[in-house]
Amino acid sequence: MQPSRTRIAASWERCLRQHGLERHRIAFPQIVSERELKDVRAPIDDLIHLATPELDRLFTRLARYDYVVSLTDAAGVTVLFRCGDQLASECRAVGVLPGAVWTEESQGTNGIGTCIKEQRALSVVRGEHFGESLAGLSCTVAPIFGAAGRLAAVLNVTTPHADALSMQGLVRDIVRRSARRIENRYFERRNRGRPVLRISAQDDFTDLAAEVRVALDGGGRIVDATSDAARLLPGESGAPLGIRAAELHGVSTGHSDRGTDAVMTHQGRRFFVRRARADRESAASVVPAAAVAPPPGVPDIATLVGHDPVVIERVHLARRLLDRRLPILLQGETGTGKSALARALHNAGMHAGGPFVAINCAAIPAELIESELFGYRPGAFTGAARHGARGRILEADGGVLFLDEIGDMPMALQTRLLQVLSDGEVVPVGAAQPVRVSFAVVSASLHDIADLVRQGRFRQDLYFRLNGATALLPALRERADKGALIDAVFREEGAEAGMPNLALDRTALRLLVSHAWPGNIRELRHVARYAATLAEDGIVTPACLPPYFRPAEAGMRDERNITEAALTRAGWNVSRAARHLGISRATLHRRIASLDLSRPPPRGG
Repeated sequence: MQPSRTRIAASWERCLRQHGLERHRIAFPQIVSERELKDVRAPIDDLIHLATPELDRLFTRLARYDYVVSLTDAAGVTVLFRCGDQLASECRAVGVLPGAVWTEESQGTNGIGTCIKEQRALSVVRGEHFGESLAGLSCTVAPIFGAAGRLAAVLNVTTPHADALSMQGLVRDIVRRSARRIENRYFERRNRGRPVLRISAQDDFTDLAAEVRVALDGGGRIVDATSDAARLLPGESGAPLGIRAAELHGVSTGHSDRGTDAVMTHQGRRFFVRRARADRESAASVVPAAAVAPPPGVPDIATLVGHDPVVIERVHLARRLLDRRLPILLQGETGTGKSALARALHNAGMHAGGPFVAINCAAIPAELIESELFGYRPGAFTGAARHGARGRILEADGGVLFLDEIGDMPMALQTRLLQVLSDGEVVPVGAAQPVRVSFAVVSASLHDIADLVRQGRFRQDLYFRLNGATALLPALRERADKGALIDAVFREEGAEAGMPNLALDRTALRLLVSHAWPGNIRELRHVARYAATLAEDGIVTPACLPPYFRPAEAGMRDERNITEAALTRAGWNVSRAARHLGISRATLHRRIASLDLSRPPPRGG
């Protein structure tokens, strides 16, 4: 039996034995609300941003063959979706929709849910679906992995029309390569500023999808790797984390005139090794903190501090104290930049060469939280991975552990965490002996932790252990440098969209400064990204902002007045008016049509 068919058979077995499903009684997929979908997307916003262009290219390539394309998170929730009009009704009928949840436990054997279980590229063609209602679909999927080899997302293409099994090999290769490109770009973003080795079977390194990549710390040890690294560079538990790159198959990081730093052999095949160009100036020593560039979309200290004296003082103090391993507690409304500040503190401080491990204490299912945080030994419980798992806390050893939404951690786990922080030891599930661990701690919450202590909902001793110093981040509406911060974020997002000179016109800037910003910096970044997408000529006007920015048609009224005035001054010469407004003639013609403007009749006519 082919490997893919073996995986389908194993999935059917799980549906019958473990999930207790019946083929003719599969429920319509759950569709999360728009608000819930926003919460699902937030933790992987960077990945979604990086995946969108690849998803669009894949859809352009396959739409003519009646495929829809989607991206789900690691729990099977559809966070990106592309579908042609001709397939919309058929997709709605079976629940292939944005926000749909595709798990094997609820839907039986299906591309996304089974890929989450198997963590391999596979196809589920028509009658191979467990549910009878899904027997008309053909799905091809590939996993996308993040840090430490953890599943981050699933890329999926689906057609409701007949699709021959013989075609699936070709489609699966296309989807797998798209997934690897997304994964490698995601790897680049996580490890920007670190030395990175690229490994490829092609000495010209022209195919991003065919590359394996590993990131090194200042001592030349591997601290992160793409999912295919375990195939070429096996370590004790699969991926080669913690091993010196120079000790693997004779790989050397020495430079050569050919542009290839080393050649390695694996199972009779030659692979070429090259240091990523962006990191060529980073020698195999500790990279100076000032030279470490943050990943795109993660502001550096300077961007976060801005010119607000209150923020400057608080962040400067937090950075100094974290370098001395004093725990930092970040407080502030949702979206004020607590997560971004935690990562920026790591990137700018003495821990930059070590890992940054973020744990959302509110997002881990209660039944998994112990094994997720503390790890487990092989065979510790039913369903445990064959090699066990290190756990997130051990992954942070030598770096920074970021505990996001710490106020939502269950009381029982607060006790376990307190013990780890007090003793500097972790006892994995199923283990008898503790494991030493050392890291700096940053925690964050939108709740007032001191108030939770008074209510008896948070351990006072853990609060004192985490609160070496508190940095309260002000809401965006309260910042003294709000206008400058808005301008800085728009310039960042413009540069990310290929428009380094993106500029705000006065009316748009006035609307942005007067906005209440309930979502704070997170909302600002989303608005800037939205506007950069629409600002074709590099100028952000009110028309480029989301519709809710123009209440009571204020934006439309301002834009109409400005456009009419420019046309009147130019005698309705569209080219001259467009130059005055700083936009193209095509944009002005579209604006004239959307505002229903018409040239006034000549006087006396």
